[in-house]
Amino acid sequence: MSDNNMSDQHSCSYYIDSHAHLQDPAYDDDREDVLEKVRGELLSFAWVGYDIESSQKALQLRHPQEPVAVGVHPHNATGSLDVLKQYENMYQEANAVGEIGLDTVRSETALEDQLVWFRRQVEIALYFGKPIVIHEREAFPYVMEVLNKYGSIPVPVVLHCFSHGPNEALEALKKDFFISFAGNITYPKADSLRSALKMVPLDHLLLETDSPYLPPQVIRGKRNDPTYVKEVYKKAVEVTDMPMDELCQVICRNFAHVFGISLTFS
Repeated sequence: MSDNNMSDQHSCSYYIDSHAHLQDPAYDDDREDVLEKVRGELLSFAWVGYDIESSQKALQLRHPQEPVAVGVHPHNATGSLDVLKQYENMYQEANAVGEIGLDTVRSETALEDQLVWFRRQVEIALYFGKPIVIHEREAFPYVMEVLNKYGSIPVPVVLHCFSHGPNEALEALKKDFFISFAGNITYPKADSLRSALKMVPLDHLLLETDSPYLPPQVIRGKRNDPTYVKEVYKKAVEVTDMPMDELCQVICRNFAHVFGISLTFS
């Protein structure tokens, strides 16, 4: 990756958002305007699906340098697994499988059902050789138990919107997983989360917004969008005490590696 001439440690000309849902109905009224703004301010962002419709829409709306993950979120992990047959062509076209995982907080889906869908989608990702984007909400031990059964996983695994402390981060890093932090690192009471961020090696770090969710503190309570990933970067710079331009290069490199894409910038 070539260096940019960026002397200001608080600026960056190629922000990356590693996890967003711009196909979500939250943007139905102004998606074109939001996309124009995002594509003008960011180098790239990942479109992440959570069901068939959102996965298909992401593939339709993406630009070439914007990777897509397709999958069934634990909230939607109900009914017959036969629905995954409809994903067959999408798996081949997409850059990753996700977001998939487990949620014991807000999901109305029984954990037993979530586990069946999670395991099946992990196996699909391994079959197609695709990276795995994990949703995990107060289910860390269950997620790790499932993934540990596959031994050394040969594809990148991203724990999106990490919400734990240093101990869980260390456990994930022992498996060589990538850890992605979102706008909640800007929240005043997120000290444990910031402690986890501080210990993650740079080559395993990603930053995201999870738009339209998890707005950073400056817009808390409002709809999020990928341009607010800049707030996540600012907080990451503050926590890690590293120059912004270096952080931008790290995230760009990791993002390209995880999703298997080439990124060009001047």
